[in-house]
Amino acid sequence: MRVHGDKVIRRRPGISELNHYTDAKDILRADFFELCGYCGKSSQMMYQRFQIDHFVPKTWDPDRKNDYYNLVLCCAKCNQIKSNKWPTEDITKPNDGEKGFIDPATEEFDLHLARDDKGHIVGLTPLGENMCKSLHFDIRRTELFWQIGQLYQHQRALKELFVQGQLKEKEKDYYIKVTIWLKKYISQAVAEGE
Repeated sequence: MRVHGDKVIRRRPGISELNHYTDAKDILRADFFELCGYCGKSSQMMYQRFQIDHFVPKTWDPDRKNDYYNLVLCCAKCNQIKSNKWPTEDITKPNDGEKGFIDPATEEFDLHLARDDKGHIVGLTPLGENMCKSLHFDIRRTELFWQIGQLYQHQRALKELFVQGQLKEKEKDYYIKVTIWLKKYISQAVAEGE
């Protein structure tokens, strides 16, 4: 399955040079569906303020500091880990086929990274495997956020039934359990520094 589930992240066309890259925050949140471009974590579920990463770091290419098409909405953890890394050391080359990065707002991203059936992010190619190591997906609890996302979807569906007065007694117990599990898993993720 895809890192971002059923959401296809693409930057909208027609955005001219920004006065400051932070001016793109709302547009990025919409274009990225409030998901971290790298790990797919949802800002809505985790109650986190996401950050803006410069895909080609601004220290490597200051001319693209305010270029919308170089910006990635991401969680603080991914932004901190990626930081100013640019393994190819060539601003025109995000990767060499084995090391480097893939822009998460491109079709190519899904060719190199996916989720296994438990929700772990895995590399499908040598480049994808290298990205997993570079962004520490091999040691981070990426499956935890996927599971939180699945529980969150169940909770929203049950809440909608409740609001409509269609939630059955048996489903009410499940709704309560899902809510308890969500709180537990989110607390665990926060405790682990995610």
